[in-house]
Amino acid sequence: MTKRNKWILPSLIVAVSSLVVTGCSDSSSSAGVNLKIGTIHPLTGGNADYGIGLTTAAEFAADQINAAMAEANVAGSCEITASEDDQATPALAVEAATKLVKSNQVNAIVGPLTSGSTLGAAQSVTVPNNIVMIATAASSPEITTFADKDLLFRTYPSDAFQGKVIVAAVQKIYGSTAKLNVGARNDAFGTALANVIETEWKNGGGVIGSKVLWNPENATFDSEAKQLADGSPDVWVIVDFPDTFAKVGPALVRTGKWDPKKTFFTEAMYDEAVIKTIGVKVMAGARGTAAKSIGVDADKWKADRKAAKPDTKETFVDASAYDATVLLCLAAIHGKSTESSALTKSLRAVSGTEGGTEIPWTSLVDAVKAAAAGDNFTYQGAWTTAKFDAAGDSSGALFRVYNVGADGKLSSNDAEDVRF
Repeated sequence: MTKRNKWILPSLIVAVSSLVVTGCSDSSSSAGVNLKIGTIHPLTGGNADYGIGLTTAAEFAADQINAAMAEANVAGSCEITASEDDQATPALAVEAATKLVKSNQVNAIVGPLTSGSTLGAAQSVTVPNNIVMIATAASSPEITTFADKDLLFRTYPSDAFQGKVIVAAVQKIYGSTAKLNVGARNDAFGTALANVIETEWKNGGGVIGSKVLWNPENATFDSEAKQLADGSPDVWVIVDFPDTFAKVGPALVRTGKWDPKKTFFTEAMYDEAVIKTIGVKVMAGARGTAAKSIGVDADKWKADRKAAKPDTKETFVDASAYDATVLLCLAAIHGKSTESSALTKSLRAVSGTEGGTEIPWTSLVDAVKAAAAGDNFTYQGAWTTAKFDAAGDSSGALFRVYNVGADGKLSSNDAEDVRF
């Protein structure tokens, strides 16, 4: 054997060995994508029940995705790195987002809960820093048109839908020509929805007696309550959060002119603990509208989450954060990247915008495998069947019309649900 042949044979052996190892490897042996997610929700204050429920739902999603990745032999991870409290306040949401992006170096954010916090965090932090954010319950129509460089998504339906539902519900009971007084908190959520309701009501032939906006930071609301109660309207629509209405409600009662039985609220009051806090006597007989899951196996999801997080108080919207987290994780796997441009593209690929087989949240292993293969598919969530559009909004919406009983209990009739 010549000197040249001595070196050729070992080299061939090494090369063949490398080919064999490569050919036998599975996806778990390759470098995986490690996605770091932060959450922003109110963990203290009047909306804390919603925020805590959404946050634990996001954690539940990350746990399930990581388990599915392990079972599917897909390398990498999807972790909730940190969870911040914004108390449903835009200024605190900006601080929370800054901490998540600068200190925790997250790749994406789930939340916030409210429209004001979402727009504040997006404008000041996530958009300038090219961070993808999926809001979990922010409903303002302003989010649809916000200049977000295709970085802001949401799993909750726009109030462009809810305004129509409230108006239709009021018209059904009071007729289309009734006199309506509208009261709302003066922020991104309240003013936008109040404007939708006013426009829809007038377009239907109704009369707006007065539209009263209040600063949520006010110490008292007697002046605003008097304006809202005056004019002998046939019906009221009130757009507010529980912590503020806990002060506005008693002020309305003191006028002696307001009747909760002739009042409609939004989803913010769709919680029996909230009604108890505000006061059953204040809320008894009121009605309202609230978004409802259009996902699959919603009851199974609630049971599974309860088993995994038994100490967490549940709210109707928790699964929205679960789906937002799952979609981000699947997008990272699909795009094989944590870069924002790859995430936004893949969010549409896995949410069904580009079509593909329907894969429910109950089959996350299949979803992970499809994402790892680069396939387009339609994730069927516990809350949404997203199909993100060009504005980052999810397609479709379902709303319930609820009633507050004399005992503070909530009830609704599925036959009265409104779907878009």
